[in-house]
Amino acid sequence: MIGVVLIAILVLVLAWANGANDVAKGVATLAGNGTANARRAVVWGTLWTVLGGLTAVIWGGALVTTFSSGYLAPGFRVDLAFVAGTLLGASGAILAATRLGLPVSTTHALLGGVVGAVLVATGPGGLHAAAIANKALLPLLLSPLIAIGLCWGLLFAARRIAHLKPARFDATRTGIEQQMRPDEYGRHAASVPGCNDDHKIWTGVHWFSSAATSFARGLNDVPKIAAFLILTITLVPGLAYVLHPVGPSWPIVLVALVMGLGGLWGGFRVLDVLAHRVASLDAGNGVVANLGTSFVVLLATPLGVPVSTTHVSGGALMGIRWADKAKPGQIDALASILFAWLVTLPVAGILSGMSVWLVQLI
Repeated sequence: MIGVVLIAILVLVLAWANGANDVAKGVATLAGNGTANARRAVVWGTLWTVLGGLTAVIWGGALVTTFSSGYLAPGFRVDLAFVAGTLLGASGAILAATRLGLPVSTTHALLGGVVGAVLVATGPGGLHAAAIANKALLPLLLSPLIAIGLCWGLLFAARRIAHLKPARFDATRTGIEQQMRPDEYGRHAASVPGCNDDHKIWTGVHWFSSAATSFARGLNDVPKIAAFLILTITLVPGLAYVLHPVGPSWPIVLVALVMGLGGLWGGFRVLDVLAHRVASLDAGNGVVANLGTSFVVLLATPLGVPVSTTHVSGGALMGIRWADKAKPGQIDALASILFAWLVTLPVAGILSGMSVWLVQLI
């Protein structure tokens, strides 16, 4: 029973780390163009993330199955050491990235944790290689490319239809306003009575599109993490019966709430990077980025496809950036973000493999 309690704590640590690293992905566009300050943006994103996570009770079953057993060979024996090692590897990678202000993928970290733990426990024979390739690696590689193309296409089409200048989505700005940074313009437009009804409409749509992105993130991420708590309960004979009065959905509810607390506690480091160091944002292209992200993630979740909200939202911002033909700036974080994406899976795998080895020794 002590082992179960420790693993439950590790699941909640992972949920906390996920909230701290991922809440920015739904609200970075709000903070990036001055629509909201960092605190309001994080609170808004946390609220909708938790609501999305709670919705996973009825809409996230496919992802729970995928992450609890979908990547393991039929003969692999799941034990508490394997679960603990996977969680330690994933949590370590995400917490380190959050401390550095780098947005990384919980899906990548969990996948790396599973692979590293299995390789140390039994070797390659314990992995379902075809499932990992088709249900994990392929969606993880394709989803950011889809988001890049989708957002670039949406922004290009919107500008063509409205005959807007490529430099800014809002063609109603004055000459002085055209020279402003997006965050400066957002504050300026809000301070002028009767200024630009179109801007106010876009701002309202922007808030709702950000909510949709945060909701999609919670819906996609909560079941992945809760799957390990559900799996642990099944490993202890009689524990599921003891917990039956609580109801079958409590792991998802608990993970969603802890994820929200993690976002409120540590969501600001990554927010600063995504909001100001990837693409120049205004209300219009912020809406496009959020719509592209939420569309891809919401489509993938009921199918049990574990796309990375980090990669999709980052891809959406890159699509905006390339549509604007923006050149790298002195504080550009794109190279660091791409590097973090590349190393997340192997780092989590190494940490989880070491953790399984230590747990087996203990």
